[in-house]
Amino acid sequence: MAGRLPREFIDDLIARIDIVDLIDARVPLKKSGSNFMARCPFHSEKTPSFSVSREKQFYHCFGCGAHGNAISFLMDYERQSFPEAVETLAALAGIDLPKATATPGANPSASLQLQPVYDILERAAGFYVQQLRDHPDAEQAKVYLLKRGLTGEIARHYGLGYAPPGWNNLPADWPRAPLIQSGLIIEKDRSCYDRFRHRIMFPIRDRRGRVIGFGGRTLGEETPKYLNSPETEVFKKGKELYGLHELLESAPRPRRILVVEGYLDVIALAQHGVHDAVATLGTSTSTEHVRLLFRFTREIVFCFDGDTAGRKAAWRALEASLPLLQEGREIRFMHLPTGEDPDSLIRQEGREAFERRIGQSSPCSDYLFRTLQRDLDLRSVEGRATLQKQARELLDRLPVGVFKTLMEQRLSELTGVVNPAPASKPVENRPRHSSGQVRSPSAWRNLVTLLLHQPRLAGLISPEIRAQLTKNPRAGPLIARILEYTDLRKTPTPGMLFEYLRETPEGELARNLLKRGLLTPEEGMEREFVDALDRVGALLRDERLSQLIDKSKVAQLTDSEREELRKLTGGKS
Repeated sequence: MAGRLPREFIDDLIARIDIVDLIDARVPLKKSGSNFMARCPFHSEKTPSFSVSREKQFYHCFGCGAHGNAISFLMDYERQSFPEAVETLAALAGIDLPKATATPGANPSASLQLQPVYDILERAAGFYVQQLRDHPDAEQAKVYLLKRGLTGEIARHYGLGYAPPGWNNLPADWPRAPLIQSGLIIEKDRSCYDRFRHRIMFPIRDRRGRVIGFGGRTLGEETPKYLNSPETEVFKKGKELYGLHELLESAPRPRRILVVEGYLDVIALAQHGVHDAVATLGTSTSTEHVRLLFRFTREIVFCFDGDTAGRKAAWRALEASLPLLQEGREIRFMHLPTGEDPDSLIRQEGREAFERRIGQSSPCSDYLFRTLQRDLDLRSVEGRATLQKQARELLDRLPVGVFKTLMEQRLSELTGVVNPAPASKPVENRPRHSSGQVRSPSAWRNLVTLLLHQPRLAGLISPEIRAQLTKNPRAGPLIARILEYTDLRKTPTPGMLFEYLRETPEGELARNLLKRGLLTPEEGMEREFVDALDRVGALLRDERLSQLIDKSKVAQLTDSEREELRKLTGGKS
């Protein structure tokens, strides 16, 4: 959205929507105690583990960890953007959207109505299709497409078109402002001219099927060979993928998604029966691309040329994927023979052989370690030390979990270095007993997770312990955010709190904690929270006691510190 909707409106919207009715209309639910259950719509399972709570306005899958409120369900299940999900819920609740407040530092032009831009891009797509069919200079484009083995049916499916030669082919009566905003024409020295000339045109669609830009392949000597629309308010190259709309139309929940380099690779694969390919838009694979694809599938296969450029592109894709890799997700790498691309290879070998190549693609773990070892001699100390350093930097980017643990074990097997402590998270920063033994973080985790699942428990925290909780280097910022919100709302629900945390720096930590779920029954939450609060309090007291004892060994304590030490040691002098 160009601005932000008032927080009060979002809270009211979530409170008005019955999340059980919303989800039940899409995924049939069955009553189970105070909650409702179903087989999870986000992963394959035989036994229902997807739980929906009307009271909490929240859902959680105990199998894959999917969780959220009514807004996030529409975003994940129906692939709606945040504004679209809010609009859908507002319509269901029968309330009007308020005027969004401007985001600080936002460009005023960003708040302009974008529908004319979408409209002009759609008209341009139709214009280019008509030009491919009727323009006398389009014969060269038709010959090229036929030479690449494309049928008229596949060309129509992807909306291929043709931009004629010349500087002003787009109709003169079309409105100029959206033409400029969309990037279809270039304004220079008070005159305008068409951006795309004598090119085969590939319309780029967003997940809703709206045309948001174009890619154009030259038929002459012009450079670059492929020209994309510029970045606009509706077209962000780092967040969009060519062919994703068409893929999801044929398979809303694909088993895997193949990432290739070009438009024609996507189209040629589809013509030969491989309908699960997408392409980046002239940019390297970004973390945003990978995050988007993992919303629809659990397996991504990167398919790049076997030359130097292809290997570099694959490595960049691996680096972009690392922060999102965890158990249940997989990336693989498929390098093609030198001089081949997916288009030429599938025409030469056929679909079955190409599918076999996909099946033989390298898992992330094999590809990462094999690439790092390529020029190293692991028989030498120097080679193993280099591998340890290079791999450690990459593994530190992985989220905490089973996958990271197994990758670290693999590294240990290769180098002989056992369980090194990540340099970015020294053990010394964790709370300790006075004996120096590292404390378990489970008390903190339980405390925060219970707060996320039942925000009203914040009322049990005394002012004294509250100040200490927010100083914790890892959990403190998130606890402060939670308390900030519960201070504003008398009856906060998990669904409301989840939305409040969505775009905050602490939101990622909250999502990771929520993903683990909570097995504590509702009636036992308060008792477990008080217990976690007591254990965290003991951790804090031990930590403070250790600090005072350490200080007393090297310097004189103040009167107040001596009194604090006396109390912490049970009143002994």
